[in-house]
Amino acid sequence: MAKVLISYFSKSGHTKKMAEYIKEGLDSLGDVDVDFKKVQDTTMKDLRSADGIIIGSPTYFGVMATEVKHLMDKSIQCYGKLVGKVGGAFTSSGMIGGGNETTIMSILQGLLIHGMIVQGVHNGNHYGPVSVGAPDKEVRDECVQYGKMIGELVKKLG
Repeated sequence: MAKVLISYFSKSGHTKKMAEYIKEGLDSLGDVDVDFKKVQDTTMKDLRSADGIIIGSPTYFGVMATEVKHLMDKSIQCYGKLVGKVGGAFTSSGMIGGGNETTIMSILQGLLIHGMIVQGVHNGNHYGPVSVGAPDKEVRDECVQYGKMIGELVKKLG
């Protein structure tokens, strides 16, 4: 069975809620095992054992939170071992111009350096789901669809 890790950091609860919605999309596929963890609890074994890795962070000054950056820095231990896995990212922020895209791109940059496969989104937020403030119905729907999309790609490549 395909396995997808959702690893997130959330201070306000908004990013966690998005992670839960992404999990809902993955769970709806029925044949994807979802590992749902805070970044602080995510191990290198978790990264290596997943077929897909989706990382979420609030937007802090246009980049990922320190806690997420710490996980990315530690992931050097997995260098060469994540090649071909599917990656994705999502973020929440306080405002439209708060650096949402740069935050997602900073996470995706690390995943791409690991040799991971990242699929763009043709409708909606092209790099991954974004919530400005608390996730509303539109964000929920986008997160659910993103989870399904990542899960389907993981299964297709598996």
